[in-house]
Amino acid sequence: MAVSGDTASSRAAPARGGGRAIRGGLDLVPGALALVAMRILLLLLSSLPAVVLVLAGLAAGPARQPFFTEPAGRLPLFHLLRLGGALSGAVTSGLVLAVVLALLGQQVLAAGALSWLGRDGRAGAVWRAVPARGLGWLWPMLKVLLLAAVCSGAGLALLGRLFDALDRHGDVAGWTGHTMMVCLPALRVIAAVVWLAVVGAWAFWCRVLLVADGRRTVRSAWLLVLRVFRRHPLRAPLFYVVVTLASQLGAGVLLVAWRQGPPDSASAVLPWLGSWLLVLALQGYLWYWLLHSARLLYALPDLDGVRRRPDGPVGLGRALTWLRGWLRRRGPSS
Repeated sequence: MAVSGDTASSRAAPARGGGRAIRGGLDLVPGALALVAMRILLLLLSSLPAVVLVLAGLAAGPARQPFFTEPAGRLPLFHLLRLGGALSGAVTSGLVLAVVLALLGQQVLAAGALSWLGRDGRAGAVWRAVPARGLGWLWPMLKVLLLAAVCSGAGLALLGRLFDALDRHGDVAGWTGHTMMVCLPALRVIAAVVWLAVVGAWAFWCRVLLVADGRRTVRSAWLLVLRVFRRHPLRAPLFYVVVTLASQLGAGVLLVAWRQGPPDSASAVLPWLGSWLLVLALQGYLWYWLLHSARLLYALPDLDGVRRRPDGPVGLGRALTWLRGWLRRRGPSS
């Protein structure tokens, strides 16, 4: 059984209720502010190349066309979409590269922060220890990311087929226009958002289990997350979904406000800059709250059975081999 020192300390942790674990996640442990600062720096540095590439691409020609310069006031949404489509392929490739680098940075930082938040893990200089530990977990974190992407795509494809079948059934059954044009599309969007949120919570807790127990087999950790969700359905998946949506909605509200009243002078930019930095700080703290509360929740005594599960393959290959052999043996007799 592969169990790290973090797990041993988790077992020795005092028993706490799930609610106390969530509240305890708000406490600032040694290095907490550094973790929040790392998160903010990651968001800024990962977005900086994209901003530079977009500005350079717009200045090269698309932003000077009459289609974009003639409208007075803020640019209509349709023009913004056209402006984005006019960017060169090199700029688009640069944006994709920036997203990939941001994802890699997030995997390293999340794994390093989870390791640091272990009771016996807060040793050394946080600015050196967290990136170093996170790099050691990069490959398992990437496998979690790939598995989450596959599950997300498969679920969205299945939902698409389901709602396409409902559309065809509605045409035949004579459903009302309101049902076909409003209710079904709204349900499709809601179902997609719920599915993506569930997969996101699943991937998050898979990372928690991997780092907290020193596991390396992603498939077994992926299945063990089900036990955590069954024990704590509100404080594990639902808490993650609520906090993540709140973080994203805060940035979305500020973006809509910026869109409604963009600054028209250099002095007017400063309040907006301060607002964006405040939102980034809040997002960083919410991210820390998720990680810290997850470590505390996973240390609860009622999850001892999950922590004692050995690290190793789940045996799907052996099960499929046995099933093929059984079918071959049954074939001639039938």
